[in-house]
Amino acid sequence: MKKNAPHGFTLVELTVAIAIIGILAALGWSGYSQHILKTRRAEGRAALLQVLLQQERQFSYRHSYQAFSPGAAQTEFKWYSGERPETSAYSIAAQACDDEGIRSCVRVTATPGGALVNAGYRDAQCGALYADSRGRRGADGDGCW
Repeated sequence: MKKNAPHGFTLVELTVAIAIIGILAALGWSGYSQHILKTRRAEGRAALLQVLLQQERQFSYRHSYQAFSPGAAQTEFKWYSGERPETSAYSIAAQACDDEGIRSCVRVTATPGGALVNAGYRDAQCGALYADSRGRRGADGDGCW
């Protein structure tokens, strides 16, 4: 009489396979999170420059820039970086430059967090991104623009 070979996996084989998958996932997670962080920064920079372009259009029509804060319902400017405030990585604000009035210079700032602060998105390395009507660009952190 012929004995049947056992079917399936042993507990040791299954444990080794799960351990290998766990190690590969841990290695891939850091690369994935860095990619997401860079994508969010690009979203913030794009929104910042779009609002700055709108401010320049505002200046050409009214000879003055317009200040606004995040969440302002009465502004014509987009105050968030994504498609909707609920999914945006940055909140956008505009104010007068440090040493000038709003009629001659505007500084647009993209502050990380936006609506995603509760989802754990924080950019501790770069912090807030900014650009002004004089052509100055930068970030709170180094090498982030």
